[in-house]
Amino acid sequence: MKKALTLILIIMTFHSCGVDFDVLEYSSLETIDDGFDILLLFPENDSEINEGEIVSETESRVVFEWASKNNNNLSPYSVQLINLTSNDTITYESLESESAIILERNIRYSWSIAGISNSKSDTWEFLNIGPEINSFSPLPAFAISPVSGASISQTSTTVNLIWKSEDPDNDIVSHDLYFGETEDPEILDTDIIGSRYNDIPVEAGKTYYWKIVTKDSSGNESISEVFTFSVG
Repeated sequence: MKKALTLILIIMTFHSCGVDFDVLEYSSLETIDDGFDILLLFPENDSEINEGEIVSETESRVVFEWASKNNNNLSPYSVQLINLTSNDTITYESLESESAIILERNIRYSWSIAGISNSKSDTWEFLNIGPEINSFSPLPAFAISPVSGASISQTSTTVNLIWKSEDPDNDIVSHDLYFGETEDPEILDTDIIGSRYNDIPVEAGKTYYWKIVTKDSSGNESISEVFTFSVG
């Protein structure tokens, strides 16, 4: 009876002093000895990571973070990273309690930390989704010369086609040229670097049609309208 009364008085004292039980609970968890000297912080266990810096379409750079549970200096640290798809293991060294590492995107990894004096961490897993790549398609090309609907000299035996292409990402890599005497011209050449094509044979009295497919480094394409010009 005395023990129960004492417990009630202790609880009432905590409440009257404004003690935060959540803080007490968190503090008690920190004192649990799980056998690990190093606490992993980020990437979190069983998480999907879309943070980081885009390195390429298939890779991103993620900053790993950890800490010593007792604020001891356990450096140098050894970061062990395992690609759970290929089972390849890579080890990185760090003098700080963080390390920026380039990872493959859409791959699941496990990671752990080891420090001096046989200190170590738990092992966590995560999926590196990587930051979303915002890629925009090129704008449809437009004719510079001949302008659409133009009539060039009837003495011309060849024509030079010039067009202009733009892309918000500024990553245009090539063009495909369609050219012919029908309103749905056939392919003339592919993967043209630059924005002109010289010395295409033409004949007086004929009308020609052409269009441009613009391609960027992300695989996006745009198709221009069909341009036309006549000879003579």
